[in-house]
Amino acid sequence: MRMILNSRNRILVVTVCLLSLVHAFDLGFTPRTYSEGEKVDLLVNKIESDNTQLPYSYAKLPFVCPTDSNPLPLSIGQVLQGDRIWNSNYELRFGMDMPCMRLCDLISRDSGLRKAESLIKQGYVAHWSIDGLPGATTFVSFNNKQKYYAAGFPLGFVQDDVSYIYNHVMLVIRFHRDKATDLRSVVGFEVYPKSVSNEKCPGSSKDYKNFPLLFPKEEPKDKTAIRKTIIPYTYSVYWREDNTIDYESRWDLFYENESNNKNHNIHWLSFVNSVILIFLVSLIVAMVLMRVLKKDIQSSSPALPTTLDYDKESENSWKSLINNINDKPKMALCLSVFVASGIQMLVAAIGVIGIFVVNTKFNMSNASSYATFFNNHQGAFFSYSLFCLVTSAVIASYFGVIVHKVLHNHHLNQEYSFSTTMALSVLFGGFLPTMVLLVVLFLNFFVWAKESSNALPFGTIIVLLLLFLIIELPLGVAGGVWGNKRKFTRKSVFLTSPSPDNKDTSTSKYRGRSAAVLSPILSIFIFGLIPFGVVYVELLFIFNSVWLEKTTFYYMYGFLFVTSLMLIIIIAESSIVAIYVSLAIYNNPNWQWLSFRVGSSIGWYIYGYSIYYFTLYLNIRDFVSILFYFGYMALACILIGFGCGAVGVLTGMFFIKRIFVKVD
Repeated sequence: MRMILNSRNRILVVTVCLLSLVHAFDLGFTPRTYSEGEKVDLLVNKIESDNTQLPYSYAKLPFVCPTDSNPLPLSIGQVLQGDRIWNSNYELRFGMDMPCMRLCDLISRDSGLRKAESLIKQGYVAHWSIDGLPGATTFVSFNNKQKYYAAGFPLGFVQDDVSYIYNHVMLVIRFHRDKATDLRSVVGFEVYPKSVSNEKCPGSSKDYKNFPLLFPKEEPKDKTAIRKTIIPYTYSVYWREDNTIDYESRWDLFYENESNNKNHNIHWLSFVNSVILIFLVSLIVAMVLMRVLKKDIQSSSPALPTTLDYDKESENSWKSLINNINDKPKMALCLSVFVASGIQMLVAAIGVIGIFVVNTKFNMSNASSYATFFNNHQGAFFSYSLFCLVTSAVIASYFGVIVHKVLHNHHLNQEYSFSTTMALSVLFGGFLPTMVLLVVLFLNFFVWAKESSNALPFGTIIVLLLLFLIIELPLGVAGGVWGNKRKFTRKSVFLTSPSPDNKDTSTSKYRGRSAAVLSPILSIFIFGLIPFGVVYVELLFIFNSVWLEKTTFYYMYGFLFVTSLMLIIIIAESSIVAIYVSLAIYNNPNWQWLSFRVGSSIGWYIYGYSIYYFTLYLNIRDFVSILFYFGYMALACILIGFGCGAVGVLTGMFFIKRIFVKVD
């Protein structure tokens, strides 16, 4: 009894220590409070457009007022998402209204005006922030007359083919006052831009002229005759107490929009459709396992066939393949690398989606805000994704070595030499991040030439290389050594050679009957259709959030998590069906690459969908943006293909072991 109490006390002490450690760090849940007249920083970030994939740093634009400060230090996640944050010269004092303030009189050349006109016509919006909250454009929904926000505000507008620049902003900052403590925190940041022809602030008046961007359409031949235009920049600030919103729910309006209810209904309909698809495929798998296979196994002779003297009934049965089912496939090392990379991708994806699900459903508040932590920590998504990708190398190498033994028909308890283990560990743990880094650096060259903020600075590239060399590879080596020393019993889920002394690692020459349905193109087309049907609706919302509607936020992480689980289930079931068709109908024991093709087929479908989406929805015309889109979509589809292909191969290993152990 005393031992039980001591154990409970220890658990209680550890729990209290962990909670104290969590509260010792500011995770973004504690409001930043202000006092009357305290200086409030307005940060300027970047500009971006739905019509191109090239954001730019706002502070470096040639037609805006320059800042007197240096750029703020950023996390690696903020740099990866293209943020370039500077402190602005806007003077803001908490609670103090400023009806009209002069920012600067910018003297711009015609080249600056041309740049402004080009960005305005491409629909660029500027991103500012106060206390981590984006400056927002305010909308009112047509259906329920509810207010909602879209992050950012436009640089100007076009009327009669003439561009007008927004050179005056009215800033309405909403704050919440806690009645018990009288503490005040920012809960809303609304930006109302206007184009004004002079330095006078328009206020609420509509009797003012707009500021047109007028300049010669062609560059003057005389370079000494430089034409300059003065652009007056002004602003007004209004503070409004709003106790209908508190700090925990201040992001709610960013997740509301005109079609919110419709989107929820679409998600639920998609969920029901996916459940029906899985149910139908599960019935087919159950029929294969419970009726056909069970009947075949029970009708087999008790003796395990070891020679070619089979009777005619066994000769055409899948049971006759027991001596060939574990033969080494073609390009076994390549398949091992793909499976290990897929496992790394799966672990990283589950980690990222899982933390979002926990964050959205258990966000330490009673409000309906989504992704509280990631909202208050811009760039945390990319930082955490990078962390998951790097640390998952240990799992990739661990399973990679084991899969390598299975595919090469080595006994699982056979240990490789030190040099072989090191080489395989580095290969399995480093292949995926190396591929990702090479694609990123290749695309970075073109983005850098366009001077976009998406271009990675040299320092960030060095940091990524150091993460790969100092953390990723050592973790991969540790995982490989661990997997090499792992001991298995005959009850292992992996089918392997019967003896550690087995040296038959030659590639199988037994091919069985050829079949069109098992060919690479047709198998990808057939077995990728149902998995794509499961994820199609979720893909549309993700594509819209990433490529089209950049001022909105994706928040359906619960549906994304459930969809991912259903995708894994449907791929596993499809792999079982495909392997059974190969064994029982076509007497073909080469299941390894078939199971990988069945799983990875979803990647080909998604890339095909990306081409369809580009043609139908996107209005991208410049070469670099097109290359950026298709390059990163190709990388994403390869990663998804690796992950789902790994599911197919692992399912195949389990399925093959189960049915042939029954035969044995």
